[in-house]
Amino acid sequence: MTSYYVTLRMSLKSLVNRALRSIKLSFVLIPLLVLFLCFSPATPAYAQGKVLNPRQVAEYALTLEKLEADFYRRAVGAATNGGLVSAPQIAKDAIVSYGEDEAKHVSDLSAALRSIGGNPDAIKLPDSPNYNAILGRDPFANPTDFLLAGQYVEDLGVAAYKGQVQNLLAAGEAAKPILAAALEIHSVEARHAAGVRFLRQTLLGADVRPWISTNAPSSEVIYNENRMDSPIPFNLDAFDGYATSDEVLALVNPILNGTSPSTGQPPNEPPTTSEPPAPVRGLW
Repeated sequence: MTSYYVTLRMSLKSLVNRALRSIKLSFVLIPLLVLFLCFSPATPAYAQGKVLNPRQVAEYALTLEKLEADFYRRAVGAATNGGLVSAPQIAKDAIVSYGEDEAKHVSDLSAALRSIGGNPDAIKLPDSPNYNAILGRDPFANPTDFLLAGQYVEDLGVAAYKGQVQNLLAAGEAAKPILAAALEIHSVEARHAAGVRFLRQTLLGADVRPWISTNAPSSEVIYNENRMDSPIPFNLDAFDGYATSDEVLALVNPILNGTSPSTGQPPNEPPTTSEPPAPVRGLW
């Protein structure tokens, strides 16, 4: 019996010693783990193009918002005395409503940019942006072309905001004002995109859904959803993809710089068609 108790005491002592060694080791490893988490660089879950800091994201987004606001401002004029006079009233009402939203987005983002030390007044548009670069022709000349161009513009805004999520998350606390503004705006841009699609479908009989569909024509969506580095299958109806800043600026710069494709048509769009048959859900 004595031998049994001696053996039991030795086993308990051994267990206690092992436990103490584990505790001591944890006191060493836990601080190291914390240091690793705090100081290791934050990497996006999947590549989303160029890395931008919060101020750069805000300036980039504000450029797009000012462009959208100007696009609708010109459309309001065309609906009053121009090529959009013949548009149905529901389309004219949408133009006014969407334009008011975009103007408020400009104000919201401007305030967010100021809150992190930026200058929204430094973000300027040319006096006459070359909106012909979207379709290769005047998008304000008739309701059909305007709504097609509007779909591309709104889809681009939705995809552009999603493309900056990882940059804002990686920036942490410093990005909170911009992230909050982006989230507030993103769903409204998606609402606009669905509304324009609905108008094209109901008023013009266009073969387009009010949402992005797996079976949609390749020209319907403005961003590449076949991204090999993402675990999310963006080409399914249940998911939408994103556009990187490089992809977005490749489309926007011809408008801002007053240059258009030399063919007079957007990339991949033959002169005889109204929509570009891009090989994948391509950028306009």
